[in-house]
Amino acid sequence: MRVTSRRTTTYAVLAALLVVLVVMVDWFTTPRTSGLEGQWETEAVRGDVLGGRALVATGSNVAIDLVTGTRITLGSVAGGERAVGAGRLLILHDAMLDGAGLDGRSRWTWQGPPAHTLAFVAAGTTTTVVQACGGTPTACRLIGVGTNGTQSWQTPQPTATGTSRPVVGEGGSLPTVGVLAATDGTLLLVDPDTSRVVLRPAAATSVGRDGVLILGEKSGGECVRTTFETFDRTSVATTPGPCTDTSANTTPATLPGGERVVGTRSDVWWWPFGDGRPTLEVSAGPTLRMGRHTARVVSRDALRSLRADDTGITVLDGDTVRRYTWQR
Repeated sequence: MRVTSRRTTTYAVLAALLVVLVVMVDWFTTPRTSGLEGQWETEAVRGDVLGGRALVATGSNVAIDLVTGTRITLGSVAGGERAVGAGRLLILHDAMLDGAGLDGRSRWTWQGPPAHTLAFVAAGTTTTVVQACGGTPTACRLIGVGTNGTQSWQTPQPTATGTSRPVVGEGGSLPTVGVLAATDGTLLLVDPDTSRVVLRPAAATSVGRDGVLILGEKSGGECVRTTFETFDRTSVATTPGPCTDTSANTTPATLPGGERVVGTRSDVWWWPFGDGRPTLEVSAGPTLRMGRHTARVVSRDALRSLRADDTGITVLDGDTVRRYTWQR
């Protein structure tokens, strides 16, 4: 009896040690999120990313700020054309403009002129600009609407640009400076906050990260790009070759410094079953020798990058939106 009891005890101890060993191996070898620190998380909504800044629900105007995690709801508004600019969710429907700050501190409605069609133009720090076209013959005017829903200014759209539609970014991104093109290609730039207007030579236009306006002009086999953070704050950079579209560098899978967010799967070397865990790898892109940020997000659920910037990365992790900051 004593021998049997000792054997039973020995087997129990060995089994316990085996369990501990398996747990330790799993702990040290299972792929994990690294290079990041969790900042916030919130329940996700099913929808699209607008302006690279907000995740907006498809069936309702519920939005999550991808930088702060603030959730806002425009419950009285249904449908309409939606956009994001200067930290505001904006919705055009019929002759009405609804707006809400992504910080949840402001909410307003502006009624446009009757029998006019509205279109987004730009979003400045304090003013949203819309184009209002109507009448017989059709004529257009530019109207600035303040963050409290009151009209700030109004001016006829210059005859040279006729009734041309404004240039806005893909994915509902409004530029920080309004752009309208004349028939000869000349560009009309509009300052949202002051209504100032200037003419620029014909150039390739695109809307970059967080709404910055980028103009590209060919010059002696090079591309001279002027970036407008605001109407008065600009920077110029020259690169060899043609002026290619820069909008591809503003996706949720690209960082300002050129690093890429790539979806892959991480395997556990000792576990032959399954196809690994969903993973987002942040590393230097093909044109970089070394990136400023290197990290990875690992989960048991499907992963999708929603926003990546120099502060951190926001991901859709299953049914949860999570924001991480870069580990220093």
